[in-house]
Amino acid sequence: MGVLTDFVVADLADAQKVCDSSAPYRDFDGLDAKGIDPVKLDTLLAVLRGEAFHPVTHNLLSSRGEEGPWVFEVPPDLVQRLAALTAQQLEVTARQWAATEEFSPRYDNWPLEAVQEILNELAALSKRAVAQSKSILMWMSL
Repeated sequence: MGVLTDFVVADLADAQKVCDSSAPYRDFDGLDAKGIDPVKLDTLLAVLRGEAFHPVTHNLLSSRGEEGPWVFEVPPDLVQRLAALTAQQLEVTARQWAATEEFSPRYDNWPLEAVQEILNELAALSKRAVAQSKSILMWMSL
């Protein structure tokens, strides 16, 4: 069973509305990103920083129980970095991110094209969030 994940552009104050939605990516400016989880985001941030992987404490904004859904704030540093990437940087970053253990055959076995697609979508969403002075919220459910 995979983790259901949506990312949406919203104000932090809208976290409960996002949590209550059965399809936040449709109800808000967002995207469906099944299989992306906090560890993959932390790995992406490490790639963008050029650092070793360090888990980040994700800000839990809302929850409806042990099986979710849960709504977290995507780290603002990650949003800013994604929004600033050029097309060439996106391509390089996608290759580096796809080469991490989280996307390997041992775990999720994502092809490079799928990693590139989700990274491009996350970067576009980040640009919209920055332009609107909003956050990106990550909705997750089992």
